[in-house]
Amino acid sequence: MTAAERLPATAVVVPRPRVTRREVVVVAVVTLAFALLLVVWALVTPMFQAPDEAAHVDAVLHLALGGHWDAPGQLHYLNATRAAVDSAASTPPLQRPTVGALLAAHPGESVLVDQMSQHPPTYYLAAAVVLRILHLHDLRWDVAVVVLRLVDALLVAPLPVLVWATVRRLTRAPRLAAVAPFALFAVPQLAQIGSSVTNEAPVFLLGGLLTWFGVRILTGDRRWWTTLALGLTFAVLASVKATGLPAVLFVAVVVLAARALPWRARLSRAGVALAIGVVLGSWWWVHCLVAFHTPLPNGLAGLTPVTPWPPGSTRNPGLFVDQQWDGLTRSFWGEFGGFQFPMTPIVTDLLSLVALLAIAWSFTRRFPQRGAVVALGALPASVLLAVVAYDWRSYGGLHQIGGTQGRFLFVALVAAIAMSAVAWSALVVRPVLRRRAARVLVVAAPAVGAYGLSVAYRGEYEQTNLGITRPGLAHLAYTTPLGSHTLAVVGVLMAVAVVVAVVLAWRWCGLGSGRDTTGREAPPTPVPSVTATVPATATDRLPDVD
Repeated sequence: MTAAERLPATAVVVPRPRVTRREVVVVAVVTLAFALLLVVWALVTPMFQAPDEAAHVDAVLHLALGGHWDAPGQLHYLNATRAAVDSAASTPPLQRPTVGALLAAHPGESVLVDQMSQHPPTYYLAAAVVLRILHLHDLRWDVAVVVLRLVDALLVAPLPVLVWATVRRLTRAPRLAAVAPFALFAVPQLAQIGSSVTNEAPVFLLGGLLTWFGVRILTGDRRWWTTLALGLTFAVLASVKATGLPAVLFVAVVVLAARALPWRARLSRAGVALAIGVVLGSWWWVHCLVAFHTPLPNGLAGLTPVTPWPPGSTRNPGLFVDQQWDGLTRSFWGEFGGFQFPMTPIVTDLLSLVALLAIAWSFTRRFPQRGAVVALGALPASVLLAVVAYDWRSYGGLHQIGGTQGRFLFVALVAAIAMSAVAWSALVVRPVLRRRAARVLVVAAPAVGAYGLSVAYRGEYEQTNLGITRPGLAHLAYTTPLGSHTLAVVGVLMAVAVVVAVVLAWRWCGLGSGRDTTGREAPPTPVPSVTATVPATATDRLPDVD
């Protein structure tokens, strides 16, 4: 399709700022720093001390060894997995056996149920293929776990690029887009989960891709390939985990809200995108509905005890809301280990309130991207509603409040950061304040990330005491799977990359006293975006604004 076919006879075009070398360098260094941070987390987190990691590793091993994907509640832990879990803290890495030796010493399955077969086998099959390629039986078992952790880190590492591309497309503000990825450092829970063995890692990446395609459509991309990519991304997302299913609302909303298309085209393209997602992404859920009479089977059904209600009581909405807020905010920003090492509530509550109030407050202002932000909000809103609804239903069935996991919201993290970026750009108008706000983010976000890493370290190696001691460092060196020298090298590289990223972004934000953080000349008062009316005869000479 030519440019002339993508534009109507008279179109309003907002020029897209050219990507400069400095912008590319800033984004590249931020991405490198984030990737190295994920590797540090993968080496610092003790074996199986990330949420549900033992269950995920066991599920991968089942398929890598040629086992079947049993029905929910019928998959049992391998005795070899249980032996690895039991010996992880007491055995130094060089004395840990290979996977083949571990299986020979501990054959068969235990009676303990692995609930992960309630999920589609998509992620586990892909991870099993990786282990088979690397000759699973010859790998030391902790090295096999680290390999899976690094594969997941590789999946999560592109998130800074997706944040940059999404914010840049939405705002056409190069400097705002370049500093927006720093917000990822302020969510240390993302780094811990994203560097562990989990089926959440591809969900984070696919959620970011879905957001980027959606923003392209919202901002005038009329090409069919973008609509098809949106539907295909949703299909893959739905094939990995149930947390991707609420995105069906987002897919419909962003296409129907695409003002560059006439209504008939919006309806047809929304139908195509949804059809692709349903046809290619619903196979597991249809199978569960037919085989188990529910689209969302519970891998621990009948195994979770039901707490009796106190006499004359039932579900308490006030208690539910209070625990949902505490649980979701705490486990969104940072609740490490097996959820036993949380960041202080002062920090998590403050971060949550600032983020939510900024978005809400921005809607008191008039800004060009308001409609796009509302459509973008369909993703985090639908995911949050689904999580809360599931927890409320579970509360009624088990008589206890559980499942309040903030990591389930990470599928919409890129969308949430993009909404926050637009909100702050609408609230902070003065150029001087914009530069200061950008610099605060550039410095404060890595500081929060370092604080979160310190909480996890102190919890795992210092018995939550303040400070860094020789016994704590010795314990870390004793247990880290690739050795203390590898961890030290990666840690130094990460620190250097973070410092370089902060310096580059700080200096770029302050370039030119008359410029704001968007890279445009800052007028004394807000003005509408510069537009140009383009005749149809000139469209074939225009650069691609899609």
